[in-house]
Amino acid sequence: MTAKDHIKEWLNIVSEKGGYIEKQDIVFLMVQARHLIENHQHISKYRTIEFYSNWIVHTHLDRPSEISLSIFRDITKTLSANWNPTSPDMVSQISKIIGLSNLRSELTLLFQENELPLELFNIYENWKNITTFLLYFLQNKPLIFPKNTKNKFNIFIEEIMNLKKPADFWIKNLSIIGINNRPHWCFELGGEKNTTKVVGELFIEKF
Repeated sequence: MTAKDHIKEWLNIVSEKGGYIEKQDIVFLMVQARHLIENHQHISKYRTIEFYSNWIVHTHLDRPSEISLSIFRDITKTLSANWNPTSPDMVSQISKIIGLSNLRSELTLLFQENELPLELFNIYENWKNITTFLLYFLQNKPLIFPKNTKNKFNIFIEEIMNLKKPADFWIKNLSIIGINNRPHWCFELGGEKNTTKVVGELFIEKF
């Protein structure tokens, strides 16, 4: 069976259960989505799917990628812009940077291209369930700022290092954690004198 056949079979089972999705279903979905894009001639359209499918199956990610370095760069920009005073919408800005809305867009496009049903992604409650389970499996699996990078990623590293910042800091890692059964982002800032953790609730954008 092809990845598309596996997804069709799974969607039929989900439909028979009244659309009910279980936690382990998200692992199946991300693995099969990864299989669909592996031989895609335009795989660059699906970098977010590739990134999340890597993240969900590893205990941590320290290998550089375009998506992970973009996340580190954009959070650094947001922190620098909101250093003092702290912006009340900084939490939602960082949630957006983490990229769940981008993941939804790419999964929608991938399913459209393969003529698969879109109800998982265009109905908010379905998408909320998917992201809740995804974040459950990502908990305590940190993204670690890479110590060594390949040449093709040097431009990201240089951009991050050259950002104008209000203080000497860098983001050492980013994790998803659970607080009171709600997902939060947590990143560790390194600096000249000490290390600081910054935590905020991870919002799932409505559409």
